[in-house]
Amino acid sequence: MNDQKQIIQLTIATVLLLTIGLFLPDSVAIGLSVIYFAAVTWYKPKLLIPLLILYFPFRPFLVEINDGLKFAGDVGILVLVIKVVVDAIKQKDYKSLFQLEWYEWAYLGFCLVGAISALTTGVSLVAIVFQLRKFLTMYLLYYGIKRLAWNRTEMLNVLKIISGVAIVLIAHGFVEKLSQRQWLIPQAWKEMFISPANFERIYGLLSNPNSMSMYMVVAIAASFTLLRVTKKKAWYIPLVLEAGTLLLTYSRGTIIGITIAGIIFLFLAKDKQITKQAIIAALAGFLLVFLPVHNLDRMIAEKTGQAGQQQQDGSGSLGDRFSSSFDEEQFERSLNTGRIFFVKVGLDIWTDYPAIGTGFGTFGDSAALVYSSPIYDDYGLKDIYDYMGTDFYSDNQYIQIIVQTGTIGTILFAIFMLNMAFRMGKLRKTDPALSHVTLFFWLYVGLVGVVYNVWENQVFPMFFFALLAWMETVKRGRSDSLSPAANRKEETS
Repeated sequence: MNDQKQIIQLTIATVLLLTIGLFLPDSVAIGLSVIYFAAVTWYKPKLLIPLLILYFPFRPFLVEINDGLKFAGDVGILVLVIKVVVDAIKQKDYKSLFQLEWYEWAYLGFCLVGAISALTTGVSLVAIVFQLRKFLTMYLLYYGIKRLAWNRTEMLNVLKIISGVAIVLIAHGFVEKLSQRQWLIPQAWKEMFISPANFERIYGLLSNPNSMSMYMVVAIAASFTLLRVTKKKAWYIPLVLEAGTLLLTYSRGTIIGITIAGIIFLFLAKDKQITKQAIIAALAGFLLVFLPVHNLDRMIAEKTGQAGQQQQDGSGSLGDRFSSSFDEEQFERSLNTGRIFFVKVGLDIWTDYPAIGTGFGTFGDSAALVYSSPIYDDYGLKDIYDYMGTDFYSDNQYIQIIVQTGTIGTILFAIFMLNMAFRMGKLRKTDPALSHVTLFFWLYVGLVGVVYNVWENQVFPMFFFALLAWMETVKRGRSDSLSPAANRKEETS
């Protein structure tokens, strides 16, 4: 990943391979995609990052068309880990393989507690492995990235790819929304039931408005960084588009999360120009993207006879969606079958399994959604919330952690989060800009975990763990920083 030409070639090759793979038999698509990802990663390990950025945001769409394309990313990450391990062994640098931060040990301990507890509860081995994959895949990516060195050009290329992918997702999202979910999406997605409250939301190629919104948060940070580092005002264009699209997802958790985290980021930065740029991007996103697309969508809906469906259940505007969160009907729904209900039941379960919990695959996680849970009958949760045909998501990462890993697992996860924040904070002495960005994402992920199973969403954790790994390489002097101080140092050298 040494020059722009290499990135362009990689992008073209990856797009062509994934596009061709859509039309191949499953078995051929598996072989072709896996070999490609493995080969690129083995010979050019750092190219895996742009490769994954070009893959994971489109993975739901790709897999819906051809199931054979679902293993490429995982294989690439596994090959990266094997590559760094082999290189360390060749250099007889065995110690580096076990140099983990406290938060890493805590996270691995948390996963171990969840797996052991699940075995004692009677969860199938398949379900346990399924859930461990959700939690550990992006940690393995972090493990590999942390052992590589990154220069300034390589990091800027990564940010440009993030922003470029966002533009593709946005363009498709606009087509999806304005066509009333009829154009450029698989037939199964067209026929998928969407409640009136969610009909106006952009689902995108991620097939999930919350996932779409979280990618927009990452893209906003990437475009904002490019605006700051390159001083080119052209980066306002993707920045404004991303801000407006974030609003079009109507994702309350993400909007609240980025607002609170953003305010604290601006407070820490204490930079009037950054504040001015953020306000300009937010206002322009609302006025130039959200309002025109929203109003055009309404006009089209009225002509196609779907306006009534859009306006049901308090989904008429962004303000209506937020205000509906506090109405009596919504509160009763949450109390009886929603987030509040699951918190109450979860605490009841925790009192029965206080030490190490009930284990992965037992309460509202991805494994329980697919394979169900051996404890649901005992607590009246069997089929109480029919989500995609099987059980439910807890939509709250913390109650899930409390229930499934008990007091011990919860303490380990708290150490994971707090030690991570401590290391981010310490970086303020040497690289305040990077420290503030990492703390922004730390606070954001902490906030949205209250309403989403954020650590099981592969797209956002991919970026979070990659950022965390890059931070560690910068702390050790192995990678360049993008901060103004580092730029000035580079210019004078």
